[in-house]
Amino acid sequence: MSSIMELDLRGVGLPVSLLKFKSALDNMESEDTLEVLVEDPGVVEDFVKIIRRSQGRMIRPRREGDYYRIHVGSNPKVSP
Repeated sequence: MSSIMELDLRGVGLPVSLLKFKSALDNMESEDTLEVLVEDPGVVEDFVKIIRRSQGRMIRPRREGDYYRIHVGSNPKVSP
């Protein structure tokens, strides 16, 4: 069953925002979506790098006023 998790990191500085993001990403289940809110464009770039290293992840960053909304989806995990 898929779920949408929201992680509001507006106002949260480095490295705490990166640690919270990585933890949420690692805890995603198959077909989950993580929606992250951040203000700093530099943090968005860091998140993109982390996501690209994670297999089966998709990303759609979008600017909304004074912050960014990032959607991260996990592809269904294939059983051996």
